[in-house]
Amino acid sequence: MRGALETITNFILESKEDLIQDPIRGKLCVIHNLFNKYNEKNGTGSSYTFLAFISLVLKLYEISGRALEFDIDLQEYNWNETTTSITEPCLKWINWQRLAILKERLNSLQIKESTYKESNQLSMDQYKSKYDFLISFLEQPLQTTIKEERPTNYGSNLEVNIDLPMLDNLLTKPIASISLAQEKVQLKTRSKPYYEICDDPHHSHILSSVCLKRELLKSGLPELSYVHKIIHQAHNVVQPEILKCSQTKIHYLPILNNHTDLYLGDCSYLDTCHKMKTCRYLHYYSLFPITTKQDDHEQGITKRPSDHEYTVGECYTEYQRKQIPAQWINCDVRYLPFSILGKFAVIVSDPAWDIHMSLPYGTCKDFELLSLPMHELQDEGLILLWVTGRAIEIGRQALQNWGYTIADEMIWIKLNQLKRTIVTGRTGHWLNHSKEHLLVGIKGDPPWINRLMDIDVIVSGTRETSRKPDEIYDIVERIVGTHSRKLEIFGRDHNVRPGWLSMYKIYQKLSIRILTYFKPSEISYRERLSTKRKFR
Repeated sequence: MRGALETITNFILESKEDLIQDPIRGKLCVIHNLFNKYNEKNGTGSSYTFLAFISLVLKLYEISGRALEFDIDLQEYNWNETTTSITEPCLKWINWQRLAILKERLNSLQIKESTYKESNQLSMDQYKSKYDFLISFLEQPLQTTIKEERPTNYGSNLEVNIDLPMLDNLLTKPIASISLAQEKVQLKTRSKPYYEICDDPHHSHILSSVCLKRELLKSGLPELSYVHKIIHQAHNVVQPEILKCSQTKIHYLPILNNHTDLYLGDCSYLDTCHKMKTCRYLHYYSLFPITTKQDDHEQGITKRPSDHEYTVGECYTEYQRKQIPAQWINCDVRYLPFSILGKFAVIVSDPAWDIHMSLPYGTCKDFELLSLPMHELQDEGLILLWVTGRAIEIGRQALQNWGYTIADEMIWIKLNQLKRTIVTGRTGHWLNHSKEHLLVGIKGDPPWINRLMDIDVIVSGTRETSRKPDEIYDIVERIVGTHSRKLEIFGRDHNVRPGWLSMYKIYQKLSIRILTYFKPSEISYRERLSTKRKFR
């Protein structure tokens, strides 16, 4: 039966449009005669009677997914030997793609001899040394196969060769949903301009002598726009090459005060030094180019989000929704009833770990962090916990106590003002402050998160004390979405941003928008009273 199906499929594909055009016009009696002549010419089989040919057409009509279209339903028509060309169904249309797929499937069922070798056995007599033998063996292609016998519909067993490298490539290839989500993220993510650093010290000294005079530094460091204005006014003094370089590359201009001692070298803290006005070490001023040109990628981002074709996992009204404004609560997190806040998709926590440093804010004891009722904030979702080198194991234990599974760990590699790695810290350890760890925990199995969107390493510069890079907020929004509820515990003043709710006890005021995420009747009178007292 398989051979007959393969023959009639080849016959229809080779005949092309002739079967449904003049003079045949899809008449089955004429097609029957042409099919018998095709068999005689190719020697593929004996001639078929009309009813046998019709049964073969019905079988092809069924297994091909109705690739043949007739003016009358073939399965309901009463076939007999007295059927005339006037009353019989006529072929009207042929789906060539389905027939081509059927032909490929029928050809793949044929048992072919394996072209793989059973083993890569080589004789040592052909080689002078074991090294030559090993090199020649490794140069041969990988031929690891498995022979498997599978039963077929025709009663015989089919021997199939499975290529393990090909199977491994198939399994490790990313699925289409991840690839499309990554392309969508690239279209909607704004990229920051990248500038090279000028490595010519002559340029920095010339620009510093023009812009950073000691009379100007008495009132503090000038603004970037004012420095560029001074450079533009001094175009007669500055060489055109240096002037053009200042507009395209980053320059670090040495700040020379009366108390600066060049023999001491660069300051360890550079722009984060708290005693810059009296520090005798050398500091620098970062001169960045001023950009006014918008590249093609930024112009493509201005496209309406509704025009993006791939929207799986998003709400159908997402492009019409406005982002929630920034919200923050001035309170002591340890005494705030978390049940009044509702549920969140992601939580970012940056506790003030108790380390041996003099910090401008209070620290959090380990047992106080472990006792926080984090289970009241999430039924399923993600949590990101910043930890120091000493508190990594404590952070892992805290996530497990809160009911999370540690899914990943991100690393923030810190850069100083000169875009170099930090190799010294305030506690005297060379590598203690060169990086920070971010533990990622997951609760439940949320299907709405976007996976494999970013890498687990952030390379960014340091700023104020305990201020984390802004890239982490962009990563979180790409994972859980822009309009999902996001909470930051132990935040700072600089962490307040649209779409986020931040909590810490150093904010100067309270700003929170009440949303209908929970019923007011579900909050007890004691919790409302205690909350008001803490806010006061």
